[in-house]
Amino acid sequence: MDALVVVDFQEKLAKRIDGIEDILKNSEKLIKAFRIFNLPIIATEQMKLGNTVENIRRLIAEIITKSSFSCMRNEKFLNRIKELRVRRVALIGIEAHICVYQTAIDMIKSGIEVSVAVDCIGSRKKTDKDVAIIRMLQEGVKISSAEMIIYEILKTAEAKEFKEILEIIKE
Repeated sequence: MDALVVVDFQEKLAKRIDGIEDILKNSEKLIKAFRIFNLPIIATEQMKLGNTVENIRRLIAEIITKSSFSCMRNEKFLNRIKELRVRRVALIGIEAHICVYQTAIDMIKSGIEVSVAVDCIGSRKKTDKDVAIIRMLQEGVKISSAEMIIYEILKTAEAKEFKEILEIIKE
């Protein structure tokens, strides 16, 4: 993975998301792992929905504010993707059927390989999340989980990051 994209984990919205506690717990693990691997993390906030939840915000250096549902329609976000020469992303966030879905589809159309960690996305209604996953699959998005992505990057138990990653997984 070239980068982790963290979409709109905002307080006003998060409290209405089905299964948010587990989603946030898994998302924190993935963000911490990307930090250990020293891989870029690009985070966004949808304007008018308040601040990013504290436990995610404290792990992120910079958050890009956007008005478009797709992150790819935000100039600052797009410039960051180009600057980093991103070809493969792990994508997490809320809501699955709106901002995560539209971002994933626009990334695919731009030639970026997208893996969505389904245990790190959510919607207010389970049905909307389920439909989003199906639609993303149909459009060529790879479906994954936080641990799958972490171990895909880690590759081997001999990696120098292995012990540190195990501590995160156990949390």
